[in-house]
Amino acid sequence: MTRHIAGLVLLGLLLPPVADADMSSAQGHRLAVMALAHDARAYLRLDAAAHRGDAVAMNWLGAYWESAGKPARARRDYLRAAAAGNRTAALNLGYLYRFGRGVAVDPAKAVAWYRRAAQLGSARALAELGDAYYLGQGVRRDRARAYRWYWLAASRSPQWRPVLHALADEIGPDETARATRAAQAWLARRKQP
Repeated sequence: MTRHIAGLVLLGLLLPPVADADMSSAQGHRLAVMALAHDARAYLRLDAAAHRGDAVAMNWLGAYWESAGKPARARRDYLRAAAAGNRTAALNLGYLYRFGRGVAVDPAKAVAWYRRAAQLGSARALAELGDAYYLGQGVRRDRARAYRWYWLAASRSPQWRPVLHALADEIGPDETARATRAAQAWLARRKQP
């Protein structure tokens, strides 16, 4: 084991330096996949970028650890990335709490992380909030609030429009109009400096 660690350290010294610019999500994904295939150089580059404070790298390092079966370690990296403003890391934390990966199942904490991811701009988190309100997971079941979150998700990605239209039929035109106004108000508040 000591030889393995020493080899990784030596390999790190031989690697070309990683650029100071933030890592793109595609670069982070590629490095995480390569690291899972036991590419030590890829892992070291990802780890070095995360230690420099790159939030994208922190998130992908968390994904690496989660895929490697170490969700508690993943949670630490996701927390660091979310604290640095990475919306995907906040969403991933929501999933950890929703499904109990490395933590106790806690739907309320999942919703809190989905809210944070939504505030950071994640369309997927908006839909997860819609799901939570529709199903009553971590929050009181409220189809009008579910509609509001699905409306926001559909405004960012057309894949949520069928869900939005089906739910509009369920709650009726008056609730649909109120929920739409609430969604627009949320969006306006988010755009203010």
